[in-house]
Amino acid sequence: MDKKMKLPGLSRIEKSPDIPTLVMNQIIELISQGKLKIGDKLPSEQEMTKLFGISRISLREAMKLLEAKGYIESRDRKGKYVKSLTDNVKSSIEDILSVDHDKIWELLAVRRLIDSEAAYLAATNVGREHKARFRKIIEVLEKVGDENVLSSKEGGILYSDFFDILADATKNTIFVHLRKTITSVLTGAFPYSRKKLSTVPGSSKAIVGQLLKIHRAIEDRRPDEAKAATIEHIDYIEKSLRKALKEEK
Repeated sequence: MDKKMKLPGLSRIEKSPDIPTLVMNQIIELISQGKLKIGDKLPSEQEMTKLFGISRISLREAMKLLEAKGYIESRDRKGKYVKSLTDNVKSSIEDILSVDHDKIWELLAVRRLIDSEAAYLAATNVGREHKARFRKIIEVLEKVGDENVLSSKEGGILYSDFFDILADATKNTIFVHLRKTITSVLTGAFPYSRKKLSTVPGSSKAIVGQLLKIHRAIEDRRPDEAKAATIEHIDYIEKSLRKALKEEK
């Protein structure tokens, strides 16, 4: 986020016995509305004191409350950033997966539900901005080449970005936070998954074809087809990953 951004929705705080709580509630409201997204940097302390019309002491107390509730985090001296609402859940899931790798199938089952519903909502609500973002992803995917998506680091990032945009296109902030958590768990707990999938002949090309199918359904505003195509994709991921891991034994 541009640190000069004025954050539409913030209002000056009138004299009150509990200024920090009022500030905290305004920030939480912006997060819930999606005006502040995961990873966004909050304006500087100086800018926020001017925006709210409050003292540095009151602002710092508000920031402490937000950090304690898990809405924001401090990154050394870089500033305050919006944190995923599900980071604590993510940590517990990662702990489970580190002990029992078979839990990946349960995780994929959750993803099958969440991503398919997100695709349905995205096809229903997609706007011009998200269509443009999807097209940009598709253009870069074509440059990377459908045979290289699984084997290249760039391909992995594009794949994750595709589903992040899909979640954002739902215009449902809960989907965005859930998607962020699932992406973190998959990439963090199973860094070898893409490598395993790449051992299945034709898998990279097949996955790109599936993403294109999902994209076309969203672009044309066909919710049922977008949902079905996403389920088909997750089913393929599970089937291929099971095959790759079985052949390894």
